[in-house]
Amino acid sequence: MHHKLATTLAILSLPLGADLALAKGPVPEGATATVNISMMVKERTKSQWSNSAIERVLNAQCVMVAGPATSVASTGPTAEQEAAMAEQQAKAQAFQQNYAPSDNMMAQMQALAEKCGEDEACMMAGVQELSKTPEIQGMVAKKDQAIADAEALKGDLGPARYQLWHPQSCSGTLSANDTYVTSDPGGEGGYGAFTDTTTVNGKAPIDPATVKLIIETDSVGNTTSYRLGAPVQAVLPSVSSMKGAGQAKVSLMGSTKLPDTIGPLKGVFGKQSTKIAGSDGNISLTFQAK
Repeated sequence: MHHKLATTLAILSLPLGADLALAKGPVPEGATATVNISMMVKERTKSQWSNSAIERVLNAQCVMVAGPATSVASTGPTAEQEAAMAEQQAKAQAFQQNYAPSDNMMAQMQALAEKCGEDEACMMAGVQELSKTPEIQGMVAKKDQAIADAEALKGDLGPARYQLWHPQSCSGTLSANDTYVTSDPGGEGGYGAFTDTTTVNGKAPIDPATVKLIIETDSVGNTTSYRLGAPVQAVLPSVSSMKGAGQAKVSLMGSTKLPDTIGPLKGVFGKQSTKIAGSDGNISLTFQAK
């Protein structure tokens, strides 16, 4: 249907207004913003023979690039927007019925294109012949009404308020201050009993590719939402009361999980903080753009 609609508008020398064009954004597409991320994971666990206390901090910085602004959020259209889209589709179908060329005319146009190829003179001569047909003359006679009806094809989905931002580059560090205690009572009479305390304390740079951040701003709602994937790991120094110095591979995340979307948080960028609770602890997050 869209092909015939485009052909109709081309015949009538009209602009194609049925598509949902992306509007100019609240900031120009391609604009950049630097976002600092501070994420602290604190948890405590305890079982029969062991307990742990972890405190891990990600300090990262990402240069984010703005995409085009749209009227529809990344989560999909609202009920009102879906209704507007359905109305627009109905109007486009009605436009096609009123103004689209017949299947026979479409076949003649296709045959002409195949016959002439890149020969512009051939095409012009063929178009002039087709313009003499009653069908094309009737379409041209309805041009003014078609222009008015084409304007009605432009659906109103509201202002271009949503903008997605993707990372251009990221960097950062992961630090840990963890303590693990294992107490084994041993066998009968306490044979083989031991207690080992291991600490992990240090800071190391992260692999930039492990910080996966997508930001969505809403200039009308004055909010910012974050989607953060942080499978961040680092190898840090450790000390065991039984085995001495060593190294431990540490992940940023514990048992507390990040939601798919953090927010929406009040404000378009600026400084924003939130806390996510889990069964063993919590995650504290601060985002600050500059």
